[in-house]
Amino acid sequence: MSLLGKVQEFINPTPIEDKYQELLRRAHEEILKPLGFKKDGQNFRQIAPDGLGKIVNFRKDKWNQKDRRLGFLIYTGVYFEPEPAIKNRKFKEYDCQIRSTGDNPTPTDIYGKKGEEFSYNKQFWYIFKRTDMEAMYQDLKQSMQDVLNWFGHFESRQSTIDMILDGTVQQYSYTIVMHYGTAKMLAEMGYQAQVYEQIKDTRTTNPQAWAVIRLAEDLEKELGL
Repeated sequence: MSLLGKVQEFINPTPIEDKYQELLRRAHEEILKPLGFKKDGQNFRQIAPDGLGKIVNFRKDKWNQKDRRLGFLIYTGVYFEPEPAIKNRKFKEYDCQIRSTGDNPTPTDIYGKKGEEFSYNKQFWYIFKRTDMEAMYQDLKQSMQDVLNWFGHFESRQSTIDMILDGTVQQYSYTIVMHYGTAKMLAEMGYQAQVYEQIKDTRTTNPQAWAVIRLAEDLEKELGL
């Protein structure tokens, strides 16, 4: 932005919602679209030919204050279905088997103050009337590179399934990967023995997960163990 443009922006700031939408547009056009991600509102999806889906989801904070502050978070996910051809091509981040976040390299508090004391909550991003949007975009580029590096752990649908079955994928997800829905789906896909090995001790490790415990008991009978 030119010096004159900066002066004009200071005197008459662009509406916060417009700043946010422009940030999404740049993220798509300059970072995600060249990699095959398609924009759908605040969702950006990439679906590989082998049926592995990836998503970047921008989600507004419900406590936003119009014309004063717009907060948002970035969520990411990796998704697949029983068959290689994905039927739900509008899958959401919360539908994904593996989930993570896009952190803010320079987090602030809800008033725009920066400092080490705010580094504990790097998930939040805040846009204010006079936020330097070019600086925020540079932070976003850095965050998106981290996200793409995270996606890089999941090279194909089959390798992702293998990582779930051997337990190595859990380190990349902030939610439990082998929950009931995933375990049941993989068992029905023919991975009964591998699923059983992952969930057989659930009664001890997570006694509240009764559905997974029951599935483990059913698989134990089915496998004749």
